[in-house]
Amino acid sequence: MLKKTVVFLLLIITSSLSSQEWTQDNEQTKVLFIIKNFGISVDGVFNKATIKTNFNYKDLSNSYINAVVMVNSISTGIDGRDKHLLEEDYFDASNYTKIRLESSKIEENTDGDLILFATLSIKGITKKIEIPIDVSEKNSTLILSASMTLNRKDFNVGGRSFVLSNNVKIQVEYSAIK
Repeated sequence: MLKKTVVFLLLIITSSLSSQEWTQDNEQTKVLFIIKNFGISVDGVFNKATIKTNFNYKDLSNSYINAVVMVNSISTGIDGRDKHLLEEDYFDASNYTKIRLESSKIEENTDGDLILFATLSIKGITKKIEIPIDVSEKNSTLILSASMTLNRKDFNVGGRSFVLSNNVKIQVEYSAIK
């Protein structure tokens, strides 16, 4: 009986250790974007992003990656443009303060690549998306990177601008420790 109890406790401890959340390294975590405006590439960053994950290669079915990005932390290097991006026709930051990503599952495809299946909510519009992710783990540090292209019109960002590209390239770099 004692042996079964010890084995049971070890299973619980091992299970809880493998599902612990990683602790984000704010200095190394970045949410970057680039879009063409009048044919010129404009890049920027959201300076406040919180990404939570319990990523575990050995347990993808119970792994998740969720994120919250504070809209008012947008920075393109030009204050006037940043203020304009917070207005109603772009991010409408007075009504929609956060961009949210909620994962539903992480799977490895037949090529061995990891795919994050998630919902992305911007300006009250929620869409299902699939994001290829690269993950490496070394010395208790997790490095996650993801690149994707979004159509800004899918989320009603930027109105009917004819000079602004519909496609926005997003790059996420995440670093965490256990």
